[in-house]
Amino acid sequence: MPVEQIDDPSVKIKPPSKLIHFVRKNIDVAEAPTGLRALKKSHKSAVPLKIEDIKWLNDFLIEHRKISSTKVYIHELLEGADVILPQPKITPRNPVLEARIQKLTAQQSTREYEAMTKGVDAVRKHYPEDTISYQMKEINKQLIAVAQFVFSVIAAFAFGFIGLELIVGSLDFGFRLLLGIICGLIVALAEIYFLAKKLNEDCWEPPPPKVFTKPHQE
Repeated sequence: MPVEQIDDPSVKIKPPSKLIHFVRKNIDVAEAPTGLRALKKSHKSAVPLKIEDIKWLNDFLIEHRKISSTKVYIHELLEGADVILPQPKITPRNPVLEARIQKLTAQQSTREYEAMTKGVDAVRKHYPEDTISYQMKEINKQLIAVAQFVFSVIAAFAFGFIGLELIVGSLDFGFRLLLGIICGLIVALAEIYFLAKKLNEDCWEPPPPKVFTKPHQE
């Protein structure tokens, strides 16, 4: 699924109970950064801390070990802490697009399964697309589409180059050539659009399930 930009890229840490107890007992609210002040004032244990808060707490512990007989280190307080990584927002996919993708995936899976098992099952061994006549028909369809595209562009160019002169009157050769190219490009773009639309609609449909009948009556 498509994802959006991350609003807050900072990594946060969910403090364990040992760190919470130390902060509430030894940290001065006036000197502490925002995250530690919120942790000290809050009665909830799930107040996440940022990396800046952990750096400040480490500096505080360095000074605290100089004046205190109890030596506390940052790794001891962070033991058992959970790291909260930034998560991007997931944009839900368009239902029409999702249905289209599911349909194409199912068709592709069916096509792969039929191609894999047609050599085992004698009933499904031959398909119309495996015959030469089917391949020739497909080639003819492609050739007709290309020929139609070429003839349409040539006819549009001829209309702009010759037809407009017959309608309007005598025109300069360069202007006639420009008109022919413009008409040809317009028709070419239109033909490409309709050709792409037609190819998009011609999706392969899975063959209908075969009904097997008994050759004799019981």
